[in-house]
Amino acid sequence: MMAKISKFISFFSLRKLLNNRRFTIPFSILLAFAIWLVIVTKENPIIDRSFADMTVSVNLDNTMVSQNGMSMIGDISSQKFTVIARGPTYLISSLKSENFNVYASAASVDAPGEYDLEVVALPVDTNKGYEVLKVVPSTVKVSFDYIDTKEFTVKAVAEGVTASEGLIAENSVVSGAESDTITITGPRTVLNKIDSVVAYTKVNKTLSASQTFDAAIKLFDKNNKAVSTEYLTLSATKVKVTVPISKKKTVSVKVAFSNLPEGFKTSTLSYKINTKTVTVIGTPETVDKIKNISLSPIDISKVDRQNNSFDVSPELPDGVRLLDNIEHFTVEFNVSNYISRKIDVSKFLFKNLNKDLKASGYKIKNVVVFGPRSAVYSLKEKEVYSVVDLANKKSGEHTVQVLLGFKENNNIWGLGSYDTSVTVRKK
Repeated sequence: MMAKISKFISFFSLRKLLNNRRFTIPFSILLAFAIWLVIVTKENPIIDRSFADMTVSVNLDNTMVSQNGMSMIGDISSQKFTVIARGPTYLISSLKSENFNVYASAASVDAPGEYDLEVVALPVDTNKGYEVLKVVPSTVKVSFDYIDTKEFTVKAVAEGVTASEGLIAENSVVSGAESDTITITGPRTVLNKIDSVVAYTKVNKTLSASQTFDAAIKLFDKNNKAVSTEYLTLSATKVKVTVPISKKKTVSVKVAFSNLPEGFKTSTLSYKINTKTVTVIGTPETVDKIKNISLSPIDISKVDRQNNSFDVSPELPDGVRLLDNIEHFTVEFNVSNYISRKIDVSKFLFKNLNKDLKASGYKIKNVVVFGPRSAVYSLKEKEVYSVVDLANKKSGEHTVQVLLGFKENNNIWGLGSYDTSVTVRKK
């Protein structure tokens, strides 16, 4: 037994171990580390070390900023800081940037503006035996403001537009599906600087027809200086802008009438228009078709000696307007030699009555007619009749509005409106 133990000890002798590379290499490394650790621990040298390219966070909790609804404006991550720490070599050499909290407090902020906030760095673990000496730079620039939303009207600007000969390049407009308003959200102080919002496009072309271009949104202050969109959110940054190419033409003005008696000749009327000709402007293809401009119809049943002047508006085709910027025209009738008279009407002219039906009406009393003195004096009751439209009328009693007709006269009309009862029966 003793012989076996002696043989085993002999096998693991120190000399053999020292000659075994699989033992000596790891043992040497372990011994060196242990010696280094003993020296470092014993000597305990204190060193300073810098940790660069660190970012800062801003604490808004329980500050006037959060309580008053203000916000931090912009991104401060581009501002970099260096933390200088001091401690034992063996501790400092093992630290990383993650071992420090770098922050600034907004406790001093009580109103919108730009502030230099003090930057502080603290160890994540305060019991590690090292300390922060300072942070470089020692302050961070931070802006605070209220965030508002405002709506602006967009003005279209197309630069360098000319029109072909005989045509007109009009002011460009925001077109397509886009609205001519835009919503902008951002710092109140920036929004308050915005005086105009422009949809801008550079054309530099001669146009023979209306054309649409892509346009970028630009913001300007009251001095026409550009306002940066860096901290703003726009509902649209690009829109479509159309440059209308138009044509103008001078045409006559035509008076129109409603409720005219059958066979009435408007040429028998004496009237004057305050403006007889106008200049229209619009799309070339539409303007080329215009011979005259008609006014909104004047109800002839309202024209008498006391009511003989009418303000009427023009009726224009789509895409056409008056270059003269006239809102209405005045039409004045000369009825100084006209008189009125009451008459009973018992004759009827039924129109659009179904072929299977017949109709009868009742005398309309005290109908007021108006016209030239001689024509009204000589008018006979049998020469006056009521025109009744019975389209879509079935058997039964119907109350309908009538128009007057005059067999022998084409220059008399009825004043006011008249209803009558009509009986419709099967034949």
